This record gives sequence, C-alpha cells and structure tokens, in this order.
Amino acid sequence: MSSQYRKIKYESEGQWGSVEEKYLYIHSHGTVDVTNVYDDNGEHLFSFSETGFDMGSALAVAFTNWQDPRMELVTYDEWKNKIK
Repeated sequence: MSSQYRKIKYESEGQWGSVEEKYLYIHSHGTVDVTNVYDDNGEHLFSFSETGFDMGSALAVAFTNWQDPRMELVTYDEWKNKIK
C-alpha cells in the first residue's frame, strides 16, 4: 500500500476577533499503517497507528460523541497532576 497526502483547512481565532484560515497536513503511510499530522509550519503534531482502537479512533469519539461510555471523567486533582 502506498502513502497518501492530504490537507484540511480549518479556522482559528486571530487578533482582535479575526478569523485565520490554517491547514492540517496529513500523511498516511500505508505500508506501516501510521498516520502523521503536521501544522502549517511543518511541525509534527502527533501520529497514530491504525491498529485496534488507536489515537485517531479515540479522537473521533472525543470530537463527535461526548457521551460515549469510553469517555472517562477526570478529577481536578488528576488533571492538575497530568496537565502542566
């Protein structure tokens, strides 16, 4: 299987309430089933493998179904200890 390259435009809040158009660049490496996501500056944001319930699948659930039973509640103490 070969690599595929895509981009998707999104909007971000700019200065003084303006809207900036930006892109995410996505490289799907079919041979090893890995997807890489980059920002407009070419900075690698994250990767995930397409096996089982991977990061991509988890993000899809988190962004589309907040009530999914796989979404776990986080206590404030856990949050402040994990997120710096």
